Amino acid sequence: MTIFNCKTFIGCLLLSACVGALFFPVTPCRAQTDRPAPSKREDGPKKIHITSQRLISDHANHVAEFVGDVRARQGETQIAADSLKIFFSRKSGESDASPAQSLEKLVATGNVEIKFDNRLAVARQAVYITAQRVLILNGPGARVTSGENTITGETITFYRADGRFTVEGGAEGRVTAIILPDESGLE
Repeated sequence: MTIFNCKTFIGCLLLSACVGALFFPVTPCRAQTDRPAPSKREDGPKKIHITSQRLISDHANHVAEFVGDVRARQGETQIAADSLKIFFSRKSGESDASPAQSLEKLVATGNVEIKFDNRLAVARQAVYITAQRVLILNGPGARVTSGENTITGETITFYRADGRFTVEGGAEGRVTAIILPDESGLE
């Protein structure tokens, strides 16, 4: 297990190198030719940019954990948390595995805020399972807000593929929904 502290310039350089190695595997160089370089794919996976105070990388167990004032961004999705643990599949060690294929699960813990799809999610813990595109928010007062609409519970499961939610109140709480209807309501 390796620990990096980004309080020094050298530490930041090492952190950058480690993150680059985690998300962007090295590929062999090719001889220069007269052919133009292939254009970047706009529809492919977007880069994930993560900053934190410390990175703990455990290559043997396929885990990387960012600790301390974590900020992560991929496209329009933003995550803020006390820690962010990323679990990679065993494929991540293979030379033909892409970063998107190798990310299995992300677990954000402590003061979690996620901005995605014009929504704001707040929870003690958030688990995102990449293959199923499922986001699970845990903790008392877990909340998702979209405009003036809000749902609150102890466990909120959001199925991003089709936009469905399930909300559980937990042992001591109830589910709360505040809905601002467009034209008609209960009256």
